[in-house]
Amino acid sequence: MTTSRDFQLSPTQIDQYHSDGYFKAEGLFDSDEVKELGYEMNGIIDEWWGEDSIGWRGPWRDHYLPEGQQQETRAVFLSNPQYYSAAWGRVLFHQGLNDSVRALIGSAVQWHHSVLHAKPPERGTPFPMHQDYPFYPHDGPHFVDCLVHLDDAPLESGCLRVIPGSHKQGPLEHIEGEHTRPYLPPDLYHPSITESLPVPAKAGDVIFFSYYLIHWSEQNQSDSWRRSVRIGFHSADMRPVDHDPTTPYHKFMIDGLKKRGEEAKLTYK
Repeated sequence: MTTSRDFQLSPTQIDQYHSDGYFKAEGLFDSDEVKELGYEMNGIIDEWWGEDSIGWRGPWRDHYLPEGQQQETRAVFLSNPQYYSAAWGRVLFHQGLNDSVRALIGSAVQWHHSVLHAKPPERGTPFPMHQDYPFYPHDGPHFVDCLVHLDDAPLESGCLRVIPGSHKQGPLEHIEGEHTRPYLPPDLYHPSITESLPVPAKAGDVIFFSYYLIHWSEQNQSDSWRRSVRIGFHSADMRPVDHDPTTPYHKFMIDGLKKRGEEAKLTYK
């Protein structure tokens, strides 16, 4: 029997990622893993989360929420759960996850981030159409975000919605500034004028998508939480845009060997 530890992508899934910019791997995390990770995440939230957040702020809310409801949504965002839980530290080296990422972007893979996006029942925040690229721009296309689902995410929960093939456009201009999180101009990209595809998921499923892919999600109108953790990986030869190539840029290597670019060799002083 195939387990989550020896999960292997099919050629069809790999082709879908490159042609559509995303695919869903069903059951990559098994029920025992999901139970442990969900329990640990609840403990992290109870112990460490201290903000009553409406979610992403910005004028995009006027275009996605009815008048009078723009400030009524709620969300829980928490970075780096591996700082608080050994179970979440082990996720970074989960064999099924690592093997999948390596099949998509190459054999030398570097971890970049892990972030919880949790939508509470009934008023969990929506997200506007955007690419993830403006949040952490790098100098290449081989950056994959992996959305690990801790709960079922049916349509009514505000599941991920994508525009297949949109990653082929590369980085797009977003509305940015201190007043808002990056989002695409609503007169060009909005659910009312831009067709998108919902990607409902079950707990344990992982959606892999390019950081160039246009995506968004609706408000959680269900009576259950929708918790998911986005984990970002990229090819180890990539660097953040505008990063000084002579300055080391190091994060966890989760697969392969990192080659030295223009950085100085290590010395002991």
